[in-house]
Amino acid sequence: MSKELNTIIESLGTYLPPDSCSTTEILQKCKKEIRFPLEKITGIESRRLAGQDEFAIDLARKAIIDCLDRSRFKPSDIDMLISCNISRFDDSNSFSFEPNTSIKLKQEFGFKNAIVFDVTNACAGMFTGLYIIDSLLKTGAIKTGMIVSGEYITHLTETAQREIENFMDSRIACLTLGDAGAAIILEKGEDDNLGFQKIQLQTMAEYSGYCIGKESETGGWIMYTDAVNMTRVGLKSGVDHAIETLKQNGWSPYDFKHLIMHQTSKTSLNGAVRLINQSLNDKVCDDTNTFNNLENRGNTASTSHFVALMDGIQQKRINSGDKVVFSINASGITIGTALYQLDELPKRIRQKEKSKSNSKSRINYHNKSNSISKNEMFGVRIESIGIVSKETINENNSLRFLENAVKNCLKNSSYESTDIDLVIYCGIYRSEYLMEPAYATLVAAGLDKETSPNGAGNNKIMAFDIFNGSMGFLNTCYVVQHLIRSRNCKRALVVASEIENNSELFPDKLLGVQETASAIILDAHQNEGLGMSCFSFKYNLDAMSSFTSNASYSLPSNPKLCLNIYKSHDLNEKYRILILSTVKAFLSKHELRNDEINLVFPPQISSEFISELGKKLDFPNASIVDAVGDNFDLFTSSIPYSFEYAYRKELVSEGDIALIIAIGSGIQVGYSIYKF
Repeated sequence: MSKELNTIIESLGTYLPPDSCSTTEILQKCKKEIRFPLEKITGIESRRLAGQDEFAIDLARKAIIDCLDRSRFKPSDIDMLISCNISRFDDSNSFSFEPNTSIKLKQEFGFKNAIVFDVTNACAGMFTGLYIIDSLLKTGAIKTGMIVSGEYITHLTETAQREIENFMDSRIACLTLGDAGAAIILEKGEDDNLGFQKIQLQTMAEYSGYCIGKESETGGWIMYTDAVNMTRVGLKSGVDHAIETLKQNGWSPYDFKHLIMHQTSKTSLNGAVRLINQSLNDKVCDDTNTFNNLENRGNTASTSHFVALMDGIQQKRINSGDKVVFSINASGITIGTALYQLDELPKRIRQKEKSKSNSKSRINYHNKSNSISKNEMFGVRIESIGIVSKETINENNSLRFLENAVKNCLKNSSYESTDIDLVIYCGIYRSEYLMEPAYATLVAAGLDKETSPNGAGNNKIMAFDIFNGSMGFLNTCYVVQHLIRSRNCKRALVVASEIENNSELFPDKLLGVQETASAIILDAHQNEGLGMSCFSFKYNLDAMSSFTSNASYSLPSNPKLCLNIYKSHDLNEKYRILILSTVKAFLSKHELRNDEINLVFPPQISSEFISELGKKLDFPNASIVDAVGDNFDLFTSSIPYSFEYAYRKELVSEGDIALIIAIGSGIQVGYSIYKF
């Protein structure tokens, strides 16, 4: 069997805003005097600040422009686009939820063939996106992918300047942040010795409470960090993980040219160097091979490694053929190691080569033909389902909902919690608008799994969030299919929850979703061709503005966030039109006749929506599943609730074929086939 080709960075783009601010100025603007040598401890002299009219999506946009300018690919060549930023501040007053960032960028740049969704995993976001795209490249599901992040995070600094009490305050890390954008295009390389030799991530969920980013009580967003324990656990586990990953992949500790860690502070970088040298009983790392760009950048969150990579290339420190160890460390706590050997990327960047003359003919995988590949037919099984117990529904707490749904899911499963090696959360609206760490890490912490800080080679779990409105659950199932197919996991716990953020303070402005949670366990189906497979995603970007939501302050005097929701009067009709205009082509591609479909799982928006859609869909032998009944829109929990209802009502028989339909803001529709 031939060796799989490695994933390479075909192009890299970054954007650093022109404005900067010194650490001295940051401290001077604090409401209370902070007597602390912040610049000396962190090594941060200044950081870039987004301009007056620049926000998270603008930083991402400008990084994409820079990335495409160096690439031989056009936007239409990109098969998948994942946005990975933590911050969703896309204008001066609001935090954006729907539509997601990636679909907005898809519309603006013309990524017409790209499947899109967002990933949230704190400062490990871009490497989480890379981990996903690497898996889909390995399975052949895509040929190209782009990862982008725009981190406008200095608004946290402004909140901290108002609130911080002293140098021991858990909010002091907010004073080290800088704004930046980064984007990379990925494809399979042609030389096994180049590209990513290994991408390995691990979540130590028991420490997920060490860094929390959420709504502040005084207005704005804030980050609380237990810096001492975060550094203690992160450094030791990160160093051990990197050393073990090197050993597993045959890289000598003396082999790499550059160590690029998450750029948080000089103290952390120096501490890691000491630990590495102590562990190896030799001076392996020093200032010559440990990259530090903190002086004029600060901590740029999920963009950190790629901003550092670009700085090193432009400074001619990093060159073609060099071996790089990326050490990943983020709240959650997520650690990881990526081993990379550079091709001609530094040369292309420095010479600003587009290499258009060497461009290969590209045919988008998903539009290539109507033939069905073995890859598409690989089925994942819904092994068990859990939904919220009735007594829990009135608690209005996202994490409590999830704990109950997961407990019920495991009760119905043949697996123990220790058998789960992947947790993905795909809900949108959560308590306290908490955005860091990934919500999945909080769920994983409740599994009582014995994750160990001793690094690679131990029993490991990976946790992250997928963020794409009510489409997120189906996107997640698609991602899990390929993570299992590429042997990056065996069993995944997929969870979702929703609450009404306005219910207490703004009860007249409700989203209209059912406050609930759900959980399913996915694994590989033992019988080939059975389970969930044949995913497809289609978009009507002309209707982008038909459903929007963002959080902002209703009055300057009220420091509490209000979720602002807009739904066009004909939104449900637009949903129906998109489904009816695309479903026939989907079934035709997979050689299915309408009369072969036994069940249809439609979006569980309302019984009225389901009834009207059912009348127009031509499935003579199918049961149209209505699990919503008298409740509100089941939103991200539509699929688990539909399956639970079908099993409970005994609508399913062996050999049945079900059509799964998801719909969401953007507007976008998704399909999958489930064979029982």
